[in-house]
Parts: sequence; C-alpha cells; structure tokens
Amino acid sequence: MNLSERMFAASLAGNRLFLILLPTEACNFRCVYCYEKREDGRMEESVIQGVKNLLTRRAADLADLRIAWFGGEPLLARDIIEDVHGHVHTLLEEHSQIRFSADITTNAYYLSREVFEDLLKRGVTMYQISFDGPREWHDRKSVLPGGKGTFARIWKNVTALRQVPGEFKVILRIHVDEDNLEAIPDFIVQCRDAFGQDSRFQFFIRALSRLGGSRDHQIRALEGGLQDERIAALRKLASSMGLNEYCSQRTFTPCYAVQGNCFVVRADGRITKCTVSLDHPGNQMGRLHQNGTMTLNRERMLAWMRGLFSRDSEALRCPLSGFSDPCSG
Repeated sequence: MNLSERMFAASLAGNRLFLILLPTEACNFRCVYCYEKREDGRMEESVIQGVKNLLTRRAADLADLRIAWFGGEPLLARDIIEDVHGHVHTLLEEHSQIRFSADITTNAYYLSREVFEDLLKRGVTMYQISFDGPREWHDRKSVLPGGKGTFARIWKNVTALRQVPGEFKVILRIHVDEDNLEAIPDFIVQCRDAFGQDSRFQFFIRALSRLGGSRDHQIRALEGGLQDERIAALRKLASSMGLNEYCSQRTFTPCYAVQGNCFVVRADGRITKCTVSLDHPGNQMGRLHQNGTMTLNRERMLAWMRGLFSRDSEALRCPLSGFSDPCSG
C-alpha cells in the first residue's frame, strides 16, 4: 500500500480541485443503515453562489476539476446540479485547459432514462448506485418513509440505461451482510444476465458496515475473520461470470479525505473532509462564503492529510481512524 510520488503530488497540487457537493441533505429513502440525520433541506442560495464564485476565482489556474454530487439524495435538488453545471460549462469555454469530470451518488429512484440523458449532456458521466441484494432483501433495507420497497423501480431505471448510447460508467454497489449472504450468488447471476455484456457497468461488492446510524443494531454485519474471505469469494464468482469489477477493489487508493485539494461542501456552506462522519467535531474544517472564499482550519486540515506525509497505510485508507483533533481543548 505504498503512496506513489505521483499520487502524493496530485493530492497536494494547487491546480487540481475536487468538490463534493451536497445540494440537499434530505432524502426520500429511510434505509436501515443510514448514518445521516436528513435534517437539512436544499443548499442555500448564498452557498450555491459561493460554489460558483469559488469556481470562477480558481478557473484560470486549474488543470483538473472534479465535482461529485452527494446527499441526502442529490436528485431531489436536480435544479441546483443544472445551475452549477451551467456555470461550469461557461468557465470551460473560457478556460480550455481545464479537464472536467463529474459523478453522482444516487439511490436512482428518480434516475429515469430522460433524467440520465440530461445529466450526461451536462457532463455527469459516473454514477454510483447501491443494491442490498435481490428484491426480497433490498426491500427490507432500502425503503420509502412508509416502508414500501424500492427495488423494482430502481432496477427498472438502471436496466433502462443499457439502451443509452455513449460513454459513461455505472458502479453498482452490492451490500452484503449475514442476512442476504446466501442470496448474493443468485443476484450476481441476475446482474450478469442484465449487464454482463456491457462494460460500462461495473460491480463493487462489499460488506455492509455499521456507520453510526440510529439503527445500526439491526444490521447483521459479516463478523469474524471470514468477512474478507466471503467477500473475496463473491467477487471471484462475479468475475468468473464476466461481470466487470470496479477497479478500486483491486488496487489501494487513498481516501479522498486525505487530499489537500478535496473539500466537502454541505448544504449550509460548512466545509468538511469526510462524507461519513459529517457531524464529527474534528470534521468541521470551516465555511464557504458567498464571494467564493473559504475559511479553513489549518490544523484540522493537516490532521486529515497526515497520511500523505507519514505514508501510514491506515491513515491513508481512512484518515478518521486514529484521528486526534488538534483543536480539541
């Protein structure tokens, strides 16, 4: 798990900017394993303007710009995505040196083919969508507020994307726990039949984690030393059936939160480094202002980036692990 010099330089480069934007922190799902509070609504108008002004201020010096849409469920605020991308495209016309990419993590409930094609035109080319196994298991964990299952609609939306021409990547993230473990091989077959001939669809099989949500006690996470072995066996099965494995499963990639040029911008303008521990005191980096400037806590920033300098693999994999807040007390 060595950090290459190239990766080290990229993580500190001033001509690179990676923004993870939360256009809303509300969600239309009530997943059992959710760790977010879902209390905040849409991104405030002053924050939207702050994002656009930040991009304008940085554009002349940028070589790489990546925007990742997160939430909540970002498609609940699709108009904000359209607004920001409209501004980005104006900047790209003025600054042709910028390499731009955009991705979105979505539950896909609102990702119809029409919405997908519109997002593609705006430059969103990578999508991460989760399934909790086949329908009978998914509909026990990823549900609407009233308890209704969501599998049928998501599956319909995702399979419809096969008919869309062009280049894009859809990462289908399959969660595995003790409950659905025995059903995953059959679900892999179902995925093979649906997507096996389309290299644009990649599969990320991983153990379901307890991430601090109020219903963590309901999650029967894979326990003991067999967890890695079980996941490895499922990944091998998927590969043997011709499914495309998401590359991050094969190689070590440092967490995005380690990068000095990566920032999470919450709906209210707060800046953090990690999208999982959103309300952790040590994850509060500062604030984005309407004029596009950022006030940042230098000591906390360096604490999250410590793995870049120590080359410690655990600090690179998850900088929250072993984190000591330099600003506490």
